[in-house]
Formats: sequence, C-alpha cells, structure tokens
Amino acid sequence: MKKLLGIIVLGLLLSGCAEDLVIERPRLSIDSNKIKESTQQVLLDRKCKFVYQTVAKHGDKEDEYVDVKYAKMKIQNHVAIKGGTNFVIVNKRKIKSNTAWYISSIELTADIYDCTKDNFVVKKEKPKKKKPSQPKKIEPNDNKIVAAASGSGFFVSYDGHIITNHHVIDSCEIVKVNFKGAIVEAKVLSSDKKNDLAILKINKKISEFYSVAKEDVALLQDIIIAGYPLGKKVSAAIKTSKGSVTALAGYGDNYSEFQTDAALNQGNSGGPMIDKKGNVVGVAVANYGKKAGVESFNFGIKSSTLTVFAKSNNLKFKSPNEKDLSNKDLGNLITNATVYLECHMTVAKIKRMIAEAENRKAFFSEYN
Repeated sequence: MKKLLGIIVLGLLLSGCAEDLVIERPRLSIDSNKIKESTQQVLLDRKCKFVYQTVAKHGDKEDEYVDVKYAKMKIQNHVAIKGGTNFVIVNKRKIKSNTAWYISSIELTADIYDCTKDNFVVKKEKPKKKKPSQPKKIEPNDNKIVAAASGSGFFVSYDGHIITNHHVIDSCEIVKVNFKGAIVEAKVLSSDKKNDLAILKINKKISEFYSVAKEDVALLQDIIIAGYPLGKKVSAAIKTSKGSVTALAGYGDNYSEFQTDAALNQGNSGGPMIDKKGNVVGVAVANYGKKAGVESFNFGIKSSTLTVFAKSNNLKFKSPNEKDLSNKDLGNLITNATVYLECHMTVAKIKRMIAEAENRKAFFSEYN
C-alpha cells in the first residue's frame, strides 16, 4: 500500500503538480540557429534596432546550466519569429516549484535587436581637422567668474531643496536658480559623482514641489520629461516631452538607470521625469548616439537610486500621489516646481573642461 501511494504521489508531482515549470525541451528551428547572443555594448556600437522584449522559462531535472541553455534556445526561437538577429539577457531569475521542492526553473528576460545593415544608413564623414581652440568673447582675465553653462533641477521640499545632476554643478564657483522671476544663489549640500546626482538648497519656502515614486518604472510606462533643453537659446519657457520606458537598464547595463524614447537634449540634465500622477520616477541624465546618427537612446536615473542618495543625506520626500493629475494640474506642477540652473565658473575652468573629452556640461555657445 505504501509503495502504491508513493507511486501515485510521484506521478502527480511529475505531471500536473509542477505546472508552473516548463519541462519540455525545445528544438531550434533552422532560422533560430542563426540567432546570436550579444552584449549591450556590442549592440550599441553596431547601432542595432531594438525590436521587442521577451521572457523564457525552463525547468529541468538536471541543473541550472541545462535550464539556462534551454531557456536561451526558446529565446532564439522567439527572436527568429520576431525577425530579429541578436539578443541580450537583461535579467535572470531562479524560481522554485511550489509543489516539488527539488525541481526549479530559470526565467530569462531578453531584449531582441535587429542588426541588419538595412536598418540604419549612417553617413561616414571624414574627420574634420580641429583648429586651435580659441574661445570667443572670453575676457583675457582667466580668473574672472562668468555664466558658463546651464541645466535643470526640481524642488522636492518645502524648505527649498533641489535635485539635479552632479555634472550640472561640477566645478561651479556659483550656482544660480531662476525662481519666480528672480535669480537666487543656491548652496550645494551634497553630490554623488558616480550616480550623477546632487542636492542643492535655496533660502526660500516653496509652496509647490514634487513627490518621488516609491517604485521604479515599468517597461513601456508613459513618462513626461520637463526642463530647459538648450538653455534659454530657444526660449526662456519651460519645455516638456512625452515618451515611454524602452529598457530597464542604462548604457553599459547600468541598472541604476533606465532608457526612454522621450526627447532629451543638453540643458535637460537634472530635470524631473514624472508619471501621470506627478510623481518623479527618474532624473534626466544623458543621451547617447545623436552624433552617430542614432536617436532615442536617452537615459534617466531611477527613483530608487535617488531615494537612497536622499536618505543618506537626511532628506525625506513627501508621500507619492495616488491619483492621476489632470493636464492642467500637471502643467502647474511642472511650471512651479521645475527650475532653470546656471553654472558660474572662472574662464580658466571653462577652457580646461571644454578641452576634456568626457565633458558633459551644456556650455553656452560662445564658449564652444
């Protein structure tokens, strides 16, 4: 009787009870054999087109290596069906069976790309010979402090705390904030060079400021970017752009950032990226590939990274909004809680930073 009961239990485990696992081993189609696994860096360098994100799961009786192998084969089949050529694994998760503890599965999330040459037509330009840099309209006195570059920021407290990027305020002798038609000097309280974040403060009480989302963005989530792209060269009015989240990792698989197709230009740096509720879900940080002829590679710093940075500096955010705001209310919030920042530095520093290859500041045109 015990043997019979054991056989019945084992049969249940191996058939219907392990329904959350995928035990059947896949086979590659002829087209799937051509699909290659790549790295994010290689795909960016080759200017491949993002097609689709897929998830594959496999559970076997052997080991994790086998699960990963067959999960990747399923992804290869997905890529072939979607007309892609390459894929990159962006997340790996081990799942235990609820019914058979000794059986587990591996779930892989992958981004599918199309790397065929027809997707992009990039004109190869001959490198222009650089003329000796002679900054225009710069006073001969290199120690003179002048307005050099601009950026964006946003209020997060009643006491006047402002969030922006580290590179916006880097090397500034003075940081000035445009606040209700007046120019106010801001104090830099803290900055994080690695995550490109900074906390400023002005000596004013703020009636309207942003809340910060407690959860990070989801793939395909709609977002709004606010700020002052290109400084005041286009106009002094605040500008917005809309888009969605296109990847949950930034450049070089940086998981403290996410990628979006919303427009982002120099001067947007440090501005808020918000959801329909008016909660900050990210901080605008950088764009990639515009000079190489590729659009929509724009990035934001995740709200979780911002929250950790703020907590380490004893800065608390107000609770996030639970309901969607009307367009009018969103517009008022963006107008009143987003600010234009101006970096003032010596002429000597301007010359040195412009000469640096990795410089990310939005310098005014007279210095470029």
